[in-house]
Amino acid sequence: MVAATEISTLPITRPRAPTTIQETGLTIGILVPLALKALYTSSNLSESAIADQLGLSLNVCSELVRFMAKEQLCEVTGGESDVIGSSRYTLTGKGRERAADALSASGYVGKAPVPAAEYFAQVQKQSVHDVDFDRDAIEQALAHLVLPQETRGLIGQALSSKRSFLLYGASGNGKTSAALALRDAMPGHVIVPYAIEFMSEIIQVFDTSAHEPVETEAGAGRRDESGTLLDQRWIVIKRPAVFVAGDLAAGQLELILDEVHKTYDAPVQMKANGGILIIDDFGRQQLDAAYLLNRWVTPLERKIDYLSIHTGARLEVPFDVVPLFVTNRSPEELADEAFLRRIRYKIEIPSPDATHYVEIMRRECAARDVEFHEAEAGAIIETIYGDGSRAMRGCHPRDLVEAIADASDYNGAPRALTRATATEAASHYFAESA
Repeated sequence: MVAATEISTLPITRPRAPTTIQETGLTIGILVPLALKALYTSSNLSESAIADQLGLSLNVCSELVRFMAKEQLCEVTGGESDVIGSSRYTLTGKGRERAADALSASGYVGKAPVPAAEYFAQVQKQSVHDVDFDRDAIEQALAHLVLPQETRGLIGQALSSKRSFLLYGASGNGKTSAALALRDAMPGHVIVPYAIEFMSEIIQVFDTSAHEPVETEAGAGRRDESGTLLDQRWIVIKRPAVFVAGDLAAGQLELILDEVHKTYDAPVQMKANGGILIIDDFGRQQLDAAYLLNRWVTPLERKIDYLSIHTGARLEVPFDVVPLFVTNRSPEELADEAFLRRIRYKIEIPSPDATHYVEIMRRECAARDVEFHEAEAGAIIETIYGDGSRAMRGCHPRDLVEAIADASDYNGAPRALTRATATEAASHYFAESA
């Protein structure tokens, strides 16, 4: 494995850039098609530009283009002899044919992959199970939500345990908001490769929709304090919190092959390695809850997942995630007792009581510049919910205050929370007559 150096500005270990093709852990057969595709899509590139596109050191790139030139796949078109890396290359006719063949075999264009084994070793080094979650950070992440202290404590305890857990309760009480808020409690950073290589197949891992790169100053992150070049095939990201909702399908839990572009994309649980995986609307996906739990019985117990490529070869992948399930259904509706035992914590997000309801309303009024009077808020609760036919939900104060603000703006009236404005808002908010 490539030696590693410490980045002083980040609490992670970053691999040192390979200086030879052999040190990349990849073969010429993997690297040449990537270089050909880079030149095919952006012709007449300098050595430095090719190196940047592939995330390789200039030494490796020079070795690579020398081989390609020897094979008459590319040729020099110019450059400055006294400037290292300035030589420019373009494809020959033979090179263009090989590049077209490479694109038809795999549409992946970008950073060179890292060997799968190196990625798996890195996942273990930065495992979420070795993280100590800070109680104050969890409390701060949930502070914007009005929840009972006992509920916040249970959520924090579940996350700190790094075991799977379930948030359940009636719709509109903040389950999804609580789950998403835990992103801010994830400590530190991890590194992930742009892609990995397994049996000559390239699998994309880094995903801008799932991963948040760490901002750095221009030029930072390329070298360590000693000036050693760092491997640009890896990217520093915040510890991930990957979110999937009701459209989650069985195919998203496996290696995803784009039949048109011939590229593999990592499944959601692999992208979440080192962090948390939030499964919203659990039990309402295209696949049922029992299927999902069956699919993850082995990963949940052994921390290992098994994925297959189109040839049938199986890839053993670390399952280094904290699964967080969110549902409107009661736990016993989702699956039988044997399945539910594998979800260690089951935490109900309750409907607000009158005190919490008023507090939510106060915060919403402050956020939307609506005049708030606590006495009026109490009267509103009695008017809207007094007969017991309607249950309070955590989302009601927000939605009613928004409706009051909208009506006030439209009518040119002061924004104020009163029994009259709230009753009017409720009359068209709730399905039945208020």
